[in-house]
Amino acid sequence: MSTQDHVPASRPGRRGLRIVGGIIGITAVVATGVLGTMRLGWWNPSYEQVVAEQATGPSKFEMVGPVKLHVRDEGQGPVILMLHSSMSNLRIWDGWADQLKGSYRVVRFDWPPYGLSVDPRASQGMPTVVDLIERFVAQKKLRNFVIVASSSGATIATMYTARHPEQVRALAVSTLPLKAPPPTETSALVSSMSWVHDNLVPNYMPEVFYRHSLAELYGRPERLKPETVRWYYMTNNIPGGFARVKTYYLANTKSVWKSGAGDAAAAVKVPVLLQWGDRDIVIPKDRADDARIMFANAPMTIIHYPDVGHYPMIELPEKTGQDLRRWIDSLPPAKGG
Repeated sequence: MSTQDHVPASRPGRRGLRIVGGIIGITAVVATGVLGTMRLGWWNPSYEQVVAEQATGPSKFEMVGPVKLHVRDEGQGPVILMLHSSMSNLRIWDGWADQLKGSYRVVRFDWPPYGLSVDPRASQGMPTVVDLIERFVAQKKLRNFVIVASSSGATIATMYTARHPEQVRALAVSTLPLKAPPPTETSALVSSMSWVHDNLVPNYMPEVFYRHSLAELYGRPERLKPETVRWYYMTNNIPGGFARVKTYYLANTKSVWKSGAGDAAAAVKVPVLLQWGDRDIVIPKDRADDARIMFANAPMTIIHYPDVGHYPMIELPEKTGQDLRRWIDSLPPAKGG
């Protein structure tokens, strides 16, 4: 190769390296700025902003002791009490509540540390949620009700039912963990965003995270609606929310998940409906068989949905809601409301 051939080729190479280096430097500065402003809380929606957007329609706020509860209480008739899952709120029941409130009184609330409810005390885990339900039920004078619950909310519902068999006439749960759930395997993208959250920006998660992570929790991702992504993003990013959730999780590892809730399940004697999405990556479908064994003293009906994931009530609300309604309608009449 001649000198004339070599020199022109080498100069663009150096320029290219400088350009690439400049781009990398600018990208690093921008990324640092973005992460820095996220850590400062500039990206978080305020509590007031989330309330204005999410606490519409039938939403009300009620004080139960020192706890400010976000509550929706709709319809007339026998009472159905709904308990949501971790990292969600009462919005997961929108589809089912619409199907039930024409014939039943449907009561649901955000239990701290989730949603729009505010507990000024640090969470002590699931046992304190059970205590809160006790106070809420007494204050609302609810009796002989059906509990409908999902995931960790179903664990809480099982614990409450075992403690208050005189109050609960039936228990309908989905994707029920009666012992500590196994680690959830997610895509590289979701895992990477989780790592950034855990290590760099613990007080914020971007909306794109919920778009992808929720899609992975669905049996068929195309069923995920933008409005669902929106309320997950808004309610979970309320300032201080992630810190409260971490406290709640740590409390559970020291209490409920040491031994599980198998003893509580064994104490339940009322009818139990278990609706299970077989594509659930959080709580595998073999845990449904565990639940059948643990609820040894309760008459149980299990409905499997082969193409549904962790959230039957928001992924396939019409079909799963119809199945729930049919089962509740078949129960012996309530003694009171």
